[in-house]
Amino acid sequence: ACIEYSMASSRMMSARASPSLGRLRGAKPALVSRPGRVAPPVRASAAQRGRGSTDDYVVTLVNISVSPGNEEGFVAHSVDNATNSVEEPDNRRFDVLQDLDDPSKFALLEVYSTSEGNDAHRDLPHSKAWREGVKDWMAEKRTWSVYKPVYPWAGLWGTAAASRRAKDGVQQPAQAAFLTLDKDGDTAGAKAAAEDTKQITHVHVTCKPGTEDEFIEACLANAASSVLEPDNLRFDVLRHRDEPNKFMLVEVYATSEGPVAHKATPHYNEWRTTVEPFMQEPRRARKFRAVFPTDPGAWKMTLNDN
Repeated sequence: ACIEYSMASSRMMSARASPSLGRLRGAKPALVSRPGRVAPPVRASAAQRGRGSTDDYVVTLVNISVSPGNEEGFVAHSVDNATNSVEEPDNRRFDVLQDLDDPSKFALLEVYSTSEGNDAHRDLPHSKAWREGVKDWMAEKRTWSVYKPVYPWAGLWGTAAASRRAKDGVQQPAQAAFLTLDKDGDTAGAKAAAEDTKQITHVHVTCKPGTEDEFIEACLANAASSVLEPDNLRFDVLRHRDEPNKFMLVEVYATSEGPVAHKATPHYNEWRTTVEPFMQEPRRARKFRAVFPTDPGAWKMTLNDN
């Protein structure tokens, strides 16, 4: 039977993510067994969750509008920049995404484990070349927001570079899968290997001031269970650095069936019911296709030593 976290257990685990929940630190999480599910995945131990910290992480969401007709050139420059960026020592992710509703709109999601790494990126040759190459194609000025990770923990930010190197035969230490096996014994990523079937959604949330800690508790319970779903690749919870009542959920599934199945799960429905009173405004979702990385293994949640 697959092991799934209950809401209560996630509250205990969330003490690491929210200082105000520190009263729960040290409590042992209760586990709920759901019969008829697949075997449990490899999961982070307490020691692995405690290794390092996301306190210094910098997550930047860059929103870009490209003038019509220049999308292909923008993609080429952005893929080149991202391919080099994921090789930077402090980089954890560098997603290039194209809006499904408006192909002239793109988003970059850049994750660095230190502010120094984030700042150094701007001065590197590939970053400068990208800015120079795309500057005449901007339909409007780029905008960006900075977030801090709530989930996953520091030890679970596997990198696109590590995934690529592992695929090329250079095995990275502790590069173990963190996802469930499906009924045929394949990981969720294998389902999307033959063609790009990934479903990528950014959910933007604004909470009523004063409800942030309760919202985080609910999100940790939902995320910790969601990453155990057979079709799930990622379920990140991010908090806006400058407006702490704003959050973004990054939900990535291997196929279109994944989000549908997710909304039928008990943990999602418990989350939806719990957080509804906390909403200051309706949640807003943006759906994307992956420009970079395209390899499902580069999206998949993995253990890492950083």
